[in-house]
Amino acid sequence: MIKFHDCCLCFFLLVFCVFTASGQTDGLGFCSHEAIPDKRTGLALGAEQPICFTNSFELSFEISFIPAQKNYFGYVVRVIQNEEKNIDILYDYDPKFGDKHFRVIVGDSYSGISFDIPGLGKTDDWHQIRLQLDAQQDMLTIVRDQESFRERITFAEKSCYRVFFGANDYKTFKNADVPPMKIRNIRMNEQGTLRYVWPLNEEAGVIAADSLGKGPGTAVNPVWIKKMHRNWQPLQQFTVKGPASVAFNQQEGILYLVSRDSLFSYHLLSNKIVPAAYITGEQNLFSAYQSVYNARTREIYTFSLDLKKMGSLKVDSLAWNKYMEKKERSSEYGHFNKYLQGDSLLYTFNGYGFFLYRSDIYSRAVPLTNNIRVDSITSGITPRYLAAAGADANGLYMIGGYGNASGKQVLNPKNLYDLQYFDARSHTFKKLYELKKDTEEFVFANSLVIDTTDQSYFGLIFPKHKFNSGLQMIKGSLTRPVFQAVGSSIPFEFQDVDAYADLFYSPTAKRFVVVTLYSPDDHSNTSVNIYSLYAPPFVVESTPPPPAGIGKGWLLAIGVLTVGLLMSTILAGLLKRKVIPEDAPALLVNDKAPYIRYPSPMENAIYLFGDFQVYDAAGNEITRLFTPLVKELFLIILLYTIKWERGISAEKLKEQLWFDKSPESARNNLAVNIAKLKNILDKINGCELSKDTGYWKIKTGEAPLYIDYIAYLSGVRQNDKPTRVEMLQLGDIIQRGSFLPADEQDWLDPFKSEIANEIVDRYLHYAAAVDIKEDPGFLIRLADYLYAFDAVNEDVMRLKCKALILLGKHSLARSTFENFVREYRKLYGEDYQPDFQQTIA
Repeated sequence: MIKFHDCCLCFFLLVFCVFTASGQTDGLGFCSHEAIPDKRTGLALGAEQPICFTNSFELSFEISFIPAQKNYFGYVVRVIQNEEKNIDILYDYDPKFGDKHFRVIVGDSYSGISFDIPGLGKTDDWHQIRLQLDAQQDMLTIVRDQESFRERITFAEKSCYRVFFGANDYKTFKNADVPPMKIRNIRMNEQGTLRYVWPLNEEAGVIAADSLGKGPGTAVNPVWIKKMHRNWQPLQQFTVKGPASVAFNQQEGILYLVSRDSLFSYHLLSNKIVPAAYITGEQNLFSAYQSVYNARTREIYTFSLDLKKMGSLKVDSLAWNKYMEKKERSSEYGHFNKYLQGDSLLYTFNGYGFFLYRSDIYSRAVPLTNNIRVDSITSGITPRYLAAAGADANGLYMIGGYGNASGKQVLNPKNLYDLQYFDARSHTFKKLYELKKDTEEFVFANSLVIDTTDQSYFGLIFPKHKFNSGLQMIKGSLTRPVFQAVGSSIPFEFQDVDAYADLFYSPTAKRFVVVTLYSPDDHSNTSVNIYSLYAPPFVVESTPPPPAGIGKGWLLAIGVLTVGLLMSTILAGLLKRKVIPEDAPALLVNDKAPYIRYPSPMENAIYLFGDFQVYDAAGNEITRLFTPLVKELFLIILLYTIKWERGISAEKLKEQLWFDKSPESARNNLAVNIAKLKNILDKINGCELSKDTGYWKIKTGEAPLYIDYIAYLSGVRQNDKPTRVEMLQLGDIIQRGSFLPADEQDWLDPFKSEIANEIVDRYLHYAAAVDIKEDPGFLIRLADYLYAFDAVNEDVMRLKCKALILLGKHSLARSTFENFVREYRKLYGEDYQPDFQQTIA
């Protein structure tokens, strides 16, 4: 079973931007027959004001066609002369012209000019085409690369032109037939003098600038090639029955998705998914299994970490060699790495399950025979999972991960950043270096793409502690411990062994491909997302974006908080001169800068930490006006607006809040409750519901609106080394309690989980950077706040105990430890192993 979802971007973005060998990264891609007519691409030059020439005129451009497409029919360019005559170059399938498919049409008739483009359909090479009109000689000339074609046609000496590439909607010259092509470097000459140049090197918008500063062009549904090197494009989103795994056919550019009952083949160049049921019936798969493709035998191997559970699928016949038996405990380790050496030996490494990290190396001969011998050796490297691996001719590079030397999850695991090389000839690992980083802690998606030509690798990193996470591709060196971020971020829902991400590269399409899988709970379904980015990928801009979802009003509110911080520095001097009382609500941060604690706003304010509270513009608490359903409606729109900026669709709202209603009933319920919510929000200045973009979102005006969640986000995203002032600010927010503790909706769990992880990590980063002896009381107070978010965090408990002992409060330290042990036993069903003395040592 496969269920497709509507993507926010047209799936046809996939098919245009295949690069030349020269690495050209400019140009405009055209949405062709794979898109509905309204979504096809057009470029207009002179549409608003025609471009006029006297006597001779030349239009030149470079063109490339996408390989392996079924339909190339359509208009490359249409030149309209004096609003009455069209001169067209189009691709035509009329068999009477043989292999010369490109035809020139003048008015309503074919001209005598036809030509071909070598390699069309097979390569993405660029070719230059020049269209020349000579009124003095009454001559039309087409030059393709170095080959020219001429025909006598009468032209007026002075003419004005409008030029349309691809689709257009101009008067009676409308056209929606567009070939799958790319255009760049458009030029217009008049009698040998360059008049206009449109390089088509934009990244966004619909304006194509003239580099000579004269007449800009206008694009419709543009696909800017430069953008395709920077932004990952979502290609497909669908759901399959049961657990799933992925394999990649690098030679043909096919991504295979192995599900319980079918094989899904996704072809990069055609952007087509072909589902096909197994002729041998359903296969017994498990969520921890992974797959790999053997190009020589055209088989997909699906297997467990220990290789005891392993089956082979013939991609041509769709037949499994056997039915895999029910999984065993040893087969349930996930997030391991794999390596197919040549086409005859399969290795697996690392993995995680049952609170244990693995470091064994398993190997098994392929293709599969009745001999099921599996070899196993100890690697000698730190046990881990969430590492990345990529092969060269003689072995495997492996980097990063999460684990520890003991292999036991309860004994302080940590992020790992070593690059190791596994020599397949000697079966040994060699450490090459320890990666240097100045970013948030991260782990890796499963695979590396190795480029031996410049001794580099590409991989995907993400923070392990966040559910609503993001995959960031990096390019690193195989010889030096350095890396840089490339490309934009990809949304990624990470839930440990329920989520999986992998990276591939297609030399044919010259494109990176990422697939993410999410199969929560009972693994009855798997959500699949596929993305692509064109090579070479652009380096990430150094300036970070503002936190998502912050509008003008919220930025103003944050600005007010910033001014408050500046005022605290000024007030420090006033304190020294006794201008304000000594008992003012100030905490000394150090000898020079006191932290002034201001009261929480009670006007135009929304509180989500602790008890949900809302205050109107007059300072009246209006929380009681929110019924449970209206409150949930408000929260889901507000949080989706802040977190993802775009808001939430009406369909998603109905799915979350009225899933048990008929479509008509759900629609009516939504309309009624939206009206109720609007009436309440009218009492808050600068806070209103909007559906301008098609998504419901909270729109803010100029009035300052305080939302503690926004203030929290602005603090935790500042830097990786929090100061004491920032920790005091964080304490002021979280002292109210955990995030929406009285609300238990499923959609809210990812928000709560991410916030809890961020807060605890922020505290631990701060505690690791300061001497606990400097201010143990402050660390104790923060630790007490954190217990509302994570009652059994071992690091927080240990720090609090040590701080209490420094203050001489030994009995309170022991009481803190005993409370932790009780909560640990309730949660995990087992005793906490280190005793009190070991904990505080």
